[in-house]
Amino acid sequence: MSSKFEPADEPYDTGDVVHIHAPDPEYEHRFGCEVIEIHCDSKPTATVEDHSYTLYAYGVECELDSKYPHKHLIPSPRGYPNINDLLGETPINGEEFFGKFRRPDLQLINKYLTLVDVESDPTLDWLNEIRKGDVDRINSVFAELYLLYYLREVYGTEQVSMNAALSDGSDSKDFDLRLTTDDQDIWIEVTKPDHASVLEGGFGMGTRTTNSIDRKLKNKFGPARDAVNDDAVLVLAVYQEEQITQSLEIKRWFEEDYYDVGDFSDGWITFTYIGDPDFEYHAFTENGACCNDVVKALTEVEEPR
Repeated sequence: MSSKFEPADEPYDTGDVVHIHAPDPEYEHRFGCEVIEIHCDSKPTATVEDHSYTLYAYGVECELDSKYPHKHLIPSPRGYPNINDLLGETPINGEEFFGKFRRPDLQLINKYLTLVDVESDPTLDWLNEIRKGDVDRINSVFAELYLLYYLREVYGTEQVSMNAALSDGSDSKDFDLRLTTDDQDIWIEVTKPDHASVLEGGFGMGTRTTNSIDRKLKNKFGPARDAVNDDAVLVLAVYQEEQITQSLEIKRWFEEDYYDVGDFSDGWITFTYIGDPDFEYHAFTENGACCNDVVKALTEVEEPR
C-alpha cells in the first residue's frame, strides 16, 4: 500500500471535506476543513490548478484567513491512499464523517494500513463500523488496526490473522486477532470502553467501562475457553482513550474480585496510541505469562522519524 498524498483530479465543490497538505507546515491544519467558497479565473482555459478555496475548519469552528491552492488540498478521507483502498471504489455511508477526523489521526491510520491487504484480509467488519457514522465505532476500528500493525511489524503478516474463527461451524464466533508462532497460539479480542468522563455518576462511580469488559469476558471468552486447545492463550486487549482514568477504573474492578477472571482470560493488554508505542500487559494465568515477552517486543518497535 502507498503513503503518497495527492490532490483530487477535479476541482473541489462547496461542501467537500479536505485536509491541507502543504509543503510548509505553517499552512497545514490538523482539523478537517469544509470548502465554503471557490475562486477561479473564468477563462475557458482555466485548469484544476487555477482553483483556490476558502475553507471552514472543524474543531476550531472558524473560517481560515488564507485562500488555499488546489495542489495543497487532499480530499478527506479519500486523499489518504491506504484509506481510499480500504473504502473501495464506491462511496460508502459514514466516510464523510470519517473525513472530519484530524489530519494527524488519518495519517496514522493510513500508516497502519500499510500492513493490511484489503484484497485478502477480512476488512468488511471495519467498513460496517464506518458506515454507522459514529466516532466511538470508528475509534474501535482504529484500536484494532493499531494493535494489528504492531503485531505484524514484529511477527510478520502471515503470523497475525484477523477475525480468527474459534471453530469450523458456520455460527462460530471469532476473535479479532490471532498470533501463531512455532510455540505460541495467542487469541486476542480488542475492546474500547467508554470514556471515563461519561461514566454514569462520573469517574470512580460508574459501571459502564467495567460492564463492557464483563460482557466481553462472559459472552466471548466463556465460549472460547471451551472451543480452543488447552495450550491456547486468550487475551483481552483494552484500548484506552483516557489512559489514566480508564486504567484506574478497570484495575479497581479487577481488585473487587467478583469472579476469577483467569477462568475466562489468560491476560490483558492495555494500550493507547498516545505513546511511541504504549502497551502494558498483566497475566492472570500461568499460560498467560508467555505474553510478557510478546507485548514487550511491541514496545521496542522503533518508529520512523
